[in-house]
Amino acid sequence: MVNFDEAFLKKLRKLLGDDRNEEKHPHYKKAVELADEMSWHVYGTKPEELLKRVRPREDPEITRYRLDSYEPITQSICKKAISITHKVFNSKLYSIRFKEDAKSQELKQYSLENYPRFNSVVSYLANFAQKKMFADPNGVFLVQPYDYVIKGSERVQPIVTVYSSKNIFMVERDYVLLFDKKEKDKEWYFTYVTKEIIQKFSLTVNGQQTEIEDYGSYAHQFGEIPIWSLGGEYSDKEFGVLESFFSAAVPFWNEAINDHSDVTGAYRMHMWPQKWEVADECEYVEAQKFPCQGGYIFNQDKGTKYQCPSCKGAGRKSLKSPYETYWVNRDNFKAADGTANVDVPFGYVSVPVEATKMLEEKAQRNLEMGLNALAMDVVNTIGENQSGISKEIDRTELNDFLQKIADQVFEIHLTNIYYYFAKYMFGVGSTPEKVREIEPEISKPTQFDIYSTNELTKQFSEAKIAKLNPSYLTTKQAEIQNREFQTNPELLQRLNLELYLDPVSEVTRDEVGMMIQNGTITKETAIIHDNIKMFIQRAFEEDKKFGDKKPEEQKKVLDNYAKEVIESTKVKIDMSAIEPVVPPNPVVK
Repeated sequence: MVNFDEAFLKKLRKLLGDDRNEEKHPHYKKAVELADEMSWHVYGTKPEELLKRVRPREDPEITRYRLDSYEPITQSICKKAISITHKVFNSKLYSIRFKEDAKSQELKQYSLENYPRFNSVVSYLANFAQKKMFADPNGVFLVQPYDYVIKGSERVQPIVTVYSSKNIFMVERDYVLLFDKKEKDKEWYFTYVTKEIIQKFSLTVNGQQTEIEDYGSYAHQFGEIPIWSLGGEYSDKEFGVLESFFSAAVPFWNEAINDHSDVTGAYRMHMWPQKWEVADECEYVEAQKFPCQGGYIFNQDKGTKYQCPSCKGAGRKSLKSPYETYWVNRDNFKAADGTANVDVPFGYVSVPVEATKMLEEKAQRNLEMGLNALAMDVVNTIGENQSGISKEIDRTELNDFLQKIADQVFEIHLTNIYYYFAKYMFGVGSTPEKVREIEPEISKPTQFDIYSTNELTKQFSEAKIAKLNPSYLTTKQAEIQNREFQTNPELLQRLNLELYLDPVSEVTRDEVGMMIQNGTITKETAIIHDNIKMFIQRAFEEDKKFGDKKPEEQKKVLDNYAKEVIESTKVKIDMSAIEPVVPPNPVVK
């Protein structure tokens, strides 16, 4: 257990009693503010501060109504944006290649097949951590053992844990203090991480007495702290603080929340049809001597006033429900001579809707502008009159945005995860060279699936007409197939094999014939081209795991099939049916 000095304990006690967060690390307050703001959109939390901030002089009752009736209007659009960023996890766009040695293969099996709860660390990043990254960029990853008690020769099972910015209390050069939980209002639980050890402890404060209890520790001895930030873009306003990759959309989405709150209030308070009805004055008389007066009985004998039991207090008052009727005194509809001047006994008040519709449109426009700020509107919708050049610019901007996400995920998160996993599992010390011997080679994605099927088909047709490189045509056709048959992985696998194992897949039969004559391709290649579908079918019949073989092994199988065809079509001559030619005896002169 780490022995904390009195200076640290004094600082910790002061921190626990600090309601203004001034004793925590310098960027704590700003980091938490950014996380709270992003939570409105990512998680749909109630933006109480925002709704109060825009109308500081609003009647508290109205503010409460706006909060009670709040619906997370931006959560669905933010969810759509997050879904678009999942394109970086398309397994066809990146690769993780491990060496063949025992340690590398063990690391592969643990990280991609047996990782706790998520099976693989990639799934963990895609389905859990990425949303955390957008919501709280100043949060951190901590790599720690799944179980701090390691028995005998058991291998350490490292896991990645996310700590929100609210739970990062101290950040120093030599240590980081993370808050875990609080119980019974006086028991605080922490994780203390240094360059050599991870210490979990509880702290109980009784007056001036401080009790510390150890509940787990692990000496990793890395010489560095296995912690790094979830990641985002550095703020222009405060050095050292990260803003979410979605920060460009936040002003629009905040405005959409305000607009929608006003629209909701307007619909519920003002948009219902309000009925008016001509009514005679109530003629009810209590005890034959106390008449109804404006909906109330004034009992002079008892000196009391109470609601008229007949009209239930109906009078000239404002509506409190959209189902009520505004009663109008008949006298208001009489001419000077006492005759009625109203044609109908009831009607409806016309409600102005223009302002509310405008506000509703503005809210929707702000939602879309948020996507536009992230260059994601190109996936959402593209105007029919938009030029091809404009579309490509939009695609380029989206590709650039997704590239930033991919760089963060693969170059930082995944690289760090494998670095520390190797250290925990194999005790390689702090030598980077030893770690690299075990770590996989990670190739990040650089292009992303951002075209529709129709667009891809059009690109393929145009490229074919233009007689572009066959390799390009093959790539485009594969993109189309991957999009069309993604729900049928078995069929998709075979179709892709037909493309990639046919060396001249995008060449016509006539062109193949010319290439044979010119000596550009072999007979085997031509035969594979003509029989590719049948050959692959046969390969799977003979070996159900044919699709899992390495490309060079698959090609070898098809080459053998082609050679069989060549051998079977050779003209064979039965020599036994031919009499031997006996040369004549030489003439001796």
